[in-house]
Amino acid sequence: MRAGERDVEFERYRAHLVEVAYRILGTLTDAEDAVQEAYLRFSRRRPDELRDVRAWLTTVVARICLDELGSARARRESYVGPWLPEPLVGAAGDRALSGSGPGPEDRVTLDESVSMAMLVLLETLSPAERTAFVLREVFGLSYAEVSAVVGRSEGACRQLVARARRHVQDRAPRFTA
Repeated sequence: MRAGERDVEFERYRAHLVEVAYRILGTLTDAEDAVQEAYLRFSRRRPDELRDVRAWLTTVVARICLDELGSARARRESYVGPWLPEPLVGAAGDRALSGSGPGPEDRVTLDESVSMAMLVLLETLSPAERTAFVLREVFGLSYAEVSAVVGRSEGACRQLVARARRHVQDRAPRFTA
């Protein structure tokens, strides 16, 4: 695989990778940085080393995000006031994640995007809980795949996701207004 073919292969998955990173990190800038770091790592790999490029890239981006969450928490300890994730509201946010212009699917994309409240809620989870929860509940990865990303056993990942679900449910409104 030549460099140009490698770039095309990576670009095929860029929107998916930005979505994964954004939902874990909460800011588009950090998400794009994580995806760029994944590209650099991808460009150093031999093509025959990878069985499933999309799975490998998703794993790399999630691990980069997990590392970033640990360091981001340390940076926010000195931040005055509550930290809020960067919202991507409306069509502009949808286009930023998908990399495309507005279209009839914008309503579906908007409905599927993570709300500001959910991002704030995810911030209360530990980095491992947050990563496991997003990969399992938002992107539907199996526990085996989540285990490979987080670096813990499948049982431990099941526990992380269950704990994260409990935290999310405990903070959910009791009834609809």
